[in-house]
Amino acid sequence: MSSSVRIKAPSIFRSSLVASTQRAIHNHNHRRPVPVANFCFFRRSLSSSSSKYLSDKSVDSVSMSSTAAPSDITLVAEDTKKVHSVLDSSFPVYLPADPALFLPEDEFQAHLQRTLINVRKAAVSDLKDKLDNVGEGETSPGAPKSKVDMDVDDKPVEPSPFIEALKKHEAHVKTEEQLLAENKTLTENADVTNVSAKNPLVDLFYDLSQGTTGERLETLLQNAWNMDALMTLKIIFNSRSIHLGKSDKFVAYKAFGWLAEHHPATLLANLRWLVRPVIEKKTKKAKAKSEDGKGETVDEGKTVAQEEDDFEMVDAEQDPEKTSFDVQFGVSHGYWKDLLNILALAANDQLSCHSRPESLLIQVNNKYGSSKRKREFDPQKAKEVRKQVMLERYQRVLKKLETDDFYRSLHQLVARLFAEQLQIDAMNLKSSKKSDQKKVSLAAKWAPTFGEFHDKHTFIQTSIAEIMFPNPQEICPDATNRELYIRYAREAYRKTISSPLRKALEVVERDIAANRFDQIKYDRVPSLAMDRYVSLFLNKDTEHFTKYIDKVAVGEAKISGAVLLPSTLVAKARGLPSSHAQKNPHDLKAAKAAISAGHIGKILDGQWNTLVQRIRDSGTLDNSIAVCDVSGSMEYSPFRPSDKTTPMDSSIGLSLLLAEVTAPPFGGHFITFSADPQLVSVGGPNDTRTFVDKVHYILNASWGMNTDFVAVFERLILPTAIANKIPQEQMVKRIFVFSDMQFDCASIPNRWTTSYERIKKMFEEAGYEIPELVFWNLAAEKTDKPVTSEDNGTALVSGYSQGMLKSFLDGAGFEGEEGEEVVEEVVNEDGTVEVKVKKQKEKMDPFTVVKKAVSHKAYDMLQVVD
Repeated sequence: MSSSVRIKAPSIFRSSLVASTQRAIHNHNHRRPVPVANFCFFRRSLSSSSSKYLSDKSVDSVSMSSTAAPSDITLVAEDTKKVHSVLDSSFPVYLPADPALFLPEDEFQAHLQRTLINVRKAAVSDLKDKLDNVGEGETSPGAPKSKVDMDVDDKPVEPSPFIEALKKHEAHVKTEEQLLAENKTLTENADVTNVSAKNPLVDLFYDLSQGTTGERLETLLQNAWNMDALMTLKIIFNSRSIHLGKSDKFVAYKAFGWLAEHHPATLLANLRWLVRPVIEKKTKKAKAKSEDGKGETVDEGKTVAQEEDDFEMVDAEQDPEKTSFDVQFGVSHGYWKDLLNILALAANDQLSCHSRPESLLIQVNNKYGSSKRKREFDPQKAKEVRKQVMLERYQRVLKKLETDDFYRSLHQLVARLFAEQLQIDAMNLKSSKKSDQKKVSLAAKWAPTFGEFHDKHTFIQTSIAEIMFPNPQEICPDATNRELYIRYAREAYRKTISSPLRKALEVVERDIAANRFDQIKYDRVPSLAMDRYVSLFLNKDTEHFTKYIDKVAVGEAKISGAVLLPSTLVAKARGLPSSHAQKNPHDLKAAKAAISAGHIGKILDGQWNTLVQRIRDSGTLDNSIAVCDVSGSMEYSPFRPSDKTTPMDSSIGLSLLLAEVTAPPFGGHFITFSADPQLVSVGGPNDTRTFVDKVHYILNASWGMNTDFVAVFERLILPTAIANKIPQEQMVKRIFVFSDMQFDCASIPNRWTTSYERIKKMFEEAGYEIPELVFWNLAAEKTDKPVTSEDNGTALVSGYSQGMLKSFLDGAGFEGEEGEEVVEEVVNEDGTVEVKVKKQKEKMDPFTVVKKAVSHKAYDMLQVVD
């Protein structure tokens, strides 16, 4: 016996929102209790043992007529229990009805503000109570003494020139307290450096990294917010920005956690800008038909909907608020998965600057002791443990939705953002216009899958499905049974929304799970997916995949790679033999390894070329050279568990990238330093070596355990300039220093000077102007600073992403590139005075660099609310 129910096609936020809200309230008042006593757990199997994703399997309880219109779909509920069905699974899906999910956008925003004002008031009240409990007699550490405590006869003593001179000598021993009083500290190699840049915004911009402790991060954020709240917000978004910033999601999540605690309304008001296409991506003007004839291509031979990596490309609904900032076929700061990650962290009480987001979001497969665990494995006990864990997660979410105003607001917002975009994408996919079909975003790719990680931790798919199918009478045989209605809504969402969209997007995991490797279009595989599955492709689809690789090698096919970090590519290249070593295998095993290494090398070469071209397309760079730290300390980094790279990989990768994109004559070179600095000629348009060979050439340069930064100028740059009588105008104008900043101490009598102070003095004595120095910190746990914001001609940067480099390019869309107008009066030979107006670039300093880094129009829409 079965029953059939018709489903109407989803519309873009139906006009009957008020009626939907009333129905939701009715269902909430007449809801049935969720049966928590009989939970079982959704089991699934993959067609490929190496796959991590479910394929879009047909479900027995769902049928669709092949001749029916897209809006004419039938769900059939059968009495017989079906395996893997959303309808008969006991995976908990029930959530209480929430009228706010269906409010019009303006009413929803007003609802959020009212709710979060109460959250803010409660936080302020708690803080006031804590302050009131502080004892009246207590004083803060380091508080100044009162006049009574001081000797009234004490008078300031005139400093002795002799004693002051001795203090500067290396024989003078300074305590840590004395150094801190001067804003100084020592590097690991005993060089003098600065504790703070003397500007809270510069400190935050430089120190915002995975290695920064929660306590330190909280202080940095609060100090920066007190100075300039809006710029602080922009710096936080810059830390996440894949294309303009550090591209560090874990750092950004910690900063978002601070916002959630201190400025929740501001966080929620700006979350949508993580996924909106607000960054313009320059593309080639020439357009051509794709090989399959299905649409125009935009750069690198891909159709618009498939173009480039994990970029978020959407074309906004015709809403003035969105289209005023959205860029057609633009890219976003983050990706849709960020919203789910943030919600999952909040659901587990880990959305905080004191948490470690990677501990929840990175699933580590610990193989240690696996044989022993296998012998002791009890299937029934394991089932009970899984059942208990699921029950605890579910009950925690229910409690949060009931009692936690911020979490409930975040849940509502994330569900609405996904539902809104998925409804737009579904309509565009059904359109007969190719221009509409090309607007489909990647929201469906990252949308929560039934019973998978984000759904297990947040059960957010229930709310998304409910928004998209708000009428129980239209999809459920028993409209009064809320839990049954939710199951039908989830199944309708899967069958009519997520599956068709994922199929249209050609999400590679679908073909992997279904073992359809021959159908994979490798030129459309995102770079992160290619990085993850390359070994699988070589093993499962050798002939097809190697043909594609060979086409990439000769320029007949394209490969994604623009969002991969240089350090990731360098780390892989370091693990491969050079092309010369591959030509002489000593046995059959080595020959097979050489073939595999050759294929992977071609992939890395293609990905590197794509990355380089993307930077070249973003702007121009000249009169610059990199200084690459290859000292022993660069091989160690405890805060990069996600990609297993080191500061050395970043130093080599970013230095090589700079050599590739800088215009001649400075392009094609960089300087390595450890004990003895060396000029390395590598990169640039005339270097025809493969990426792997370039990396190995750099690795063969002279390395050492020292970090003698001053030697770069003392033994190489200045002696060369002086010996060859190089005029000032032909000197290098800007030097990028890629290092962990743990420089060697001075070996001169002036012990208590910084490396920068000594270098500056050398240039002055030689009659040269010191070039601009960009200190780029690659050690997440080190936050001491070689210069301060008072040092003109310097910059303080950190992170591992090439996106940070764009703010130093000319024509990359950042403010401050035009320079200031300077009026000069010139006396001509005849005695007349001529007024000339020239544009002169503002002299760089750490604070102007921060301002420029967040001056891009992609940050203009951010706003401080609370």
